Amino acid sequence: MLKKIISSLMTLLAALLLASCAPSHSTNNQTTASSTEVAKKNEISITISVTPEGQKAQSKTLKVAEESNLMKVLKANYKIEEKNGMITSIDGHSQDEAKGLYWMYKINGEMAPKGAAETTVKKGDKIEFYQEVYQ
Repeated sequence: MLKKIISSLMTLLAALLLASCAPSHSTNNQTTASSTEVAKKNEISITISVTPEGQKAQSKTLKVAEESNLMKVLKANYKIEEKNGMITSIDGHSQDEAKGLYWMYKINGEMAPKGAAETTVKKGDKIEFYQEVYQ
């Protein structure tokens, strides 16, 4: 009887030892790694410069997801206030409607054809936000 118990315990111990030495099949780590690799492949660089009235331009080169929405990129990297989709303040520099001073922006040297909320950034874009009197 003692031999049976010892034999059973040895078998159980051997099974536990083999189970603990088996390679781990953690698909979670593999998924995370491949998601990170995919995200890096789909990252692009853009440059955003912000020039409040009478001040020097401050530029940032950002890595963002390909096909990102410009307004979302701005909100993630600056303190933005908006009204009806129009930017009214960037990092505390507000427009002045009484003076007709508004935030404007260019993409790659061209006046933007639509608002930041409707704009998708592309690799290498150089986006310039500046305040200008608009009449």
